[in-house]
Amino acid sequence: MTRHEVTLRRVLYEIPGMPSIRVHEHEFAGADGRPLPLTVYEPTNPIDTPAPVVILLEGYPDPGFVHRIGCRFMDMQWTISMAQLIAASGLAAITHSNHDPKADAIALIDHVTSRGAKLGVDGTRIGIWATSGHAPIAVQMLPRVACAVLSNPFLPAEYATLGPRHRPLFIVRSGKDETAGLTPALDAFIHAAINANEPITVVNLPDAPHSYDLFYDTPVTRHVLQQGLAFLRVYLAT
Repeated sequence: MTRHEVTLRRVLYEIPGMPSIRVHEHEFAGADGRPLPLTVYEPTNPIDTPAPVVILLEGYPDPGFVHRIGCRFMDMQWTISMAQLIAASGLAAITHSNHDPKADAIALIDHVTSRGAKLGVDGTRIGIWATSGHAPIAVQMLPRVACAVLSNPFLPAEYATLGPRHRPLFIVRSGKDETAGLTPALDAFIHAAINANEPITVVNLPDAPHSYDLFYDTPVTRHVLQQGLAFLRVYLAT
């Protein structure tokens, strides 16, 4: 199967140590009991031992994802390079596959929480990094984790009232996002969170497109990614 060009693009921020990040292959039991793969990216110079962990959460069923773009979400170069970036920043990162996005996300978080020592991570300190249409699942997982970074999250109207459930959120908003309906829904979510006095940090990139971290090659992009990583280090620290 031919891979879509976007699957070959790496995140537009490289730091020392990324190419040498060690990976460890594991499995977890999905919601239906079938084993699913997960990969742990071991941090260099971890902020703590064992290191807190950030899950790059998939919000689409992997079989459909493969059919649409030619590979699993965890095999995209964006996913791999973002996991390397997180690990090189001192936090463990996890990528995974799924069949049922919500049910398998719950199963994955439960697995990391209960078996963190086996995975070499601190399963009591879990963060999420999610983008675009993966975000609805991420928002539903917020009560189960410590914090999350959401990059141009596509959040249908009902999520405006769901809110961040008192979990610290770092949200990136691209002013020139080309996804129909995304910006109004995101603005409603941000407005509701602020009105509820939730712990939310918003970074607005007026001239950036939807996938700013793949296509907006500017110092501002790298600065925003640095901010997201710093946010995770703060809220996942002991």
